[in-house]
Amino acid sequence: MAIKRPIVALGPGSLIFGSGTGASLLDISCQVTAAKITFDSDKEDDLPTLCGDTIAGEKLYTSKLEFSAGQDNEKDGLIDWTWKNAGKEVPFTFIPKEGEAAAVNGRVIVDPVEYGGDVKKRNISDAEWDIVGLPTFTPDSTADSTKYPPAPTP
Repeated sequence: MAIKRPIVALGPGSLIFGSGTGASLLDISCQVTAAKITFDSDKEDDLPTLCGDTIAGEKLYTSKLEFSAGQDNEKDGLIDWTWKNAGKEVPFTFIPKEGEAAAVNGRVIVDPVEYGGDVKKRNISDAEWDIVGLPTFTPDSTADSTKYPPAPTP
């Protein structure tokens, strides 16, 4: 019999950049309105050989961290931190749902996020940062991770 796996809704969770404490760390968990890891692939052409075989072209994967977050004007906040760390490679942790073991970890290249927007509106910055190599996904393997419906949250 197939395992019934619950579909997870995003949040509450966390998105944190950097390591340590203070100005080297950016936690935008309470500003994020959307977050996801995306992948793209690039495949070389296959090579036909004289004997009639084909050598498969190599396939390379790249990944990105895409997120939308509310702008702030704070020292070491979203705008200030991304502008000061532009071009730097930093670690990140994305936890889609607190209380579950699932997490994505990796390293991203920071790009400064946009600042400003519509008058009298809460402005949101959309970002798409390259992940260095491929991220690591840690699945939820707790005892209730495959129970459906999932156990109620206390």
